[in-house]
Amino acid sequence: GRPDLAARLFREVMAWFREETLAPLPCRTFPADRIVDAFRVMQQARHIGKIVVSMTNGSPDIEQPMPPLAAIQFRKESTWLVTGGLSGFGLESARWLAARGVGHLVLAGRRGMDTPRAREILKTFAAQGVQAFALACDVTDAGAVDTLVGRVKKTMPPLAGVLHAAAVFDDRLIANLDAGSVENVLSAKLLGAWHLHRATIDIPLEHFVVYSSIVTAIGNPGQANYVAANAGLEGLTAMRRSMGLPAVCIAWGPIGDAGYLVRNEAVKTSLEQRLGKPPLAVAEALAQLDRAFAEETGIVTLADFDWSNLARLLPSAAGTRFDILNRDRKDRAQAGDPLDIRTLIAGKTPEEIAGIVRDLVVQEVAQILCIGADRIEPNRSLHDLGMDSLMAVELALGLEQRFGIQLPVMMLNDSPTADNVAARIVEKLSGEETVSEEGQSVDLTAEVVRQHGGGLTQEEMHGLSDDARRLAETGTRLIA
Repeated sequence: GRPDLAARLFREVMAWFREETLAPLPCRTFPADRIVDAFRVMQQARHIGKIVVSMTNGSPDIEQPMPPLAAIQFRKESTWLVTGGLSGFGLESARWLAARGVGHLVLAGRRGMDTPRAREILKTFAAQGVQAFALACDVTDAGAVDTLVGRVKKTMPPLAGVLHAAAVFDDRLIANLDAGSVENVLSAKLLGAWHLHRATIDIPLEHFVVYSSIVTAIGNPGQANYVAANAGLEGLTAMRRSMGLPAVCIAWGPIGDAGYLVRNEAVKTSLEQRLGKPPLAVAEALAQLDRAFAEETGIVTLADFDWSNLARLLPSAAGTRFDILNRDRKDRAQAGDPLDIRTLIAGKTPEEIAGIVRDLVVQEVAQILCIGADRIEPNRSLHDLGMDSLMAVELALGLEQRFGIQLPVMMLNDSPTADNVAARIVEKLSGEETVSEEGQSVDLTAEVVRQHGGGLTQEEMHGLSDDARRLAETGTRLIA
């Protein structure tokens, strides 16, 4: 019979509830641009208390979307010269040009009409109403390039564009490079582009396009000569643009269904593991050419990769040129710092904790071995999966950063499995075992030195251990 009293009691109860029940709960805050991570944490029940999405420094309420680029079209009565245009991605690019209106194509290669399927290729273009020619030309020969360009000028509609897609691969580690292997790769890529530049400098071209590679930015073991050749293409592009001449350099990521990777499945698999994403399909790649042609700087990279995966294998990952990528990486690292592990396992049963830790260990091993986590059997020896002693050092340092613990050196050298590594980590997280952090680090370093036949004093091993830890904190990978 006292509604005012009931209302007051309700307000007081709600105030108590907010103060005593909600306030003490921890709160995890995510910036608005990481809302996907926030939902993933909630989905996986990795939180205690509230999850907050903050609009601080968020995007404005009204943001003008980037207008879609109009599909570029070329004149029918124009000619394009495509080097490497009789196979692989060069041929696919020539087909793209034909689909965008080019009526005359000169497909240049070392063998010309002797290239496998050359006649079939020309018939396909003819069926589209495109006049295409397969001509033999060694782009490393300045005279041959001059002759080819002169023939085009005399017998075909105006030369409007050049697309240089020719390439030679001679992969070797730096220690095994010789003058011949360097010259072969640089000649096809860089010298060929230079000859095309010289031969067409007096022609009012509308487009001069050279195909480079993402390895120029990230490097790739065994391809120092290829990296150097592509870096030269970027220099040529900058020089042409400073002269007021058209030039676009496109640094492609790996293309999975055309060219070199089709013939080299092992290299394709290795690149996929290194980049953390599958190679681009031809259709995906060509769909980006409109934007590449419109790029104001003239140099554009088109690739698909997982930076968090790639950065672990990239010695230069901490460089200033990767600041934008590293900013997001640091945000993610902070969201998963060692202190969060305690929160993650708080209130969980021993079985649940073991499962969480095992999954995190498997992820760490997968990143180091560059294989998919689904390929790692938790009860199989990591040595059988390909882990060597230096990788074991990297694993130990990675687990230290992730969990804030130290692992006994012998456990990583005596047929370790993800299961027994996870079990030892659970012991340490539960406080059942204590060890000397510095001692374990030095023991681990000493074990590696012993296995590789070295001899260091105790002081030198302490220094080496400290160096390894500092490198690991920057994301640098230790390799043999």
